[in-house]
Amino acid sequence: MTKKVALFVENGSEELEIIAPLDIMRRAGLNVDLISANNEDYITGCHNVKIIVDKKLKEIENILDYDAIVIPGGLPGSILLRDNRKIIEFYQTMHQKNKLVAAICAAPIVLSKVGILKDKEVTSYPGFKEEIESRLYNNTKAVVVDQNVITAQGPAVAMLFGYEIVKYLLDEKSSNNIANEMLIPVLKNNL
Repeated sequence: MTKKVALFVENGSEELEIIAPLDIMRRAGLNVDLISANNEDYITGCHNVKIIVDKKLKEIENILDYDAIVIPGGLPGSILLRDNRKIIEFYQTMHQKNKLVAAICAAPIVLSKVGILKDKEVTSYPGFKEEIESRLYNNTKAVVVDQNVITAQGPAVAMLFGYEIVKYLLDEKSSNNIANEMLIPVLKNNL
C-alpha cells in the first residue's frame, strides 16, 4: 500500500522547502497531498511565488489516514502554521500514534509548541534556536532524525530533508536511488 504524506503550507511558506521535498517524495512514489492550511486554492510563498494546492485543511477528516505530516519553514508561514489550532492538533495526533512528524527551517517552532521536542535531538534555522524547547538542539547537522521526528535547517538542505523523509517512510535504497538520479553525487563533487 502506498504511503501517504500530508504537506501543509501557508502564505509565507518557503517555496524551496515546499517544492524540493514534494518533488523527491513524489519521485519515490509516495502519495503526497499539498494542503493549504488557510483553506484557499493556492498559497503565496515568502518570495511571492503562487503555489496551487491539492487540498484544503477543511477537507482533511482524519489525519491518521496519512503516514506522515510535513511542513516547510519561511515567514510568516511558520508562525501562521504554529498559530493554527488544527495544525497543532494534527501534529499531536500523529506524534501520539508514532507517525512521522517533520519540519524544516523555522517550522520546528510548530513541533515545539506541540511539546514533542523536549527530549529529541533537533535542528532548525539557526535564528529560531531560542524558540525551540529541546535539551538536544544540534546546530551542526543539516537534517536530524530522532525516532519519528525529522527536522532540518533551511532552504539549502531542503533536498536532504526530502531524502530523509523517503528513507524513513520507504527505505535507504529508495532514497539513494532518487538522490543518484537527481545527480547528488555530482553536486557533492562540486561543493
